[in-house]
Amino acid sequence: MRGIKQLILTGLTLGVLVLITPSAWAEEPSAESDCKAIITLLNEQNSKFSGDTRRIQREIAALRADLDKPGFKDVVAGIGYILGLFGVAAFVAARRKG
Repeated sequence: MRGIKQLILTGLTLGVLVLITPSAWAEEPSAESDCKAIITLLNEQNSKFSGDTRRIQREIAALRADLDKPGFKDVVAGIGYILGLFGVAAFVAARRKG
């Protein structure tokens, strides 16, 4: 997971550099202002990314909580299993008597 985050941040950094570089060709801004602009853009992207990550983590936690609860299918399957065992027991009891 950490490798994916680094790859995304590297891609974002390169994207920001590509966006900022053409404006640098037109005029000669100072290196300090370029660095501040890059840092600002990276911080904005990082905050958006971490917000999305938190939202996804909450959704995964909710899905796990839902999967832990037995559903309607599980209840019906359990009842069918019990009735099947009683049926086998009744069949064996009937064969012994006969």
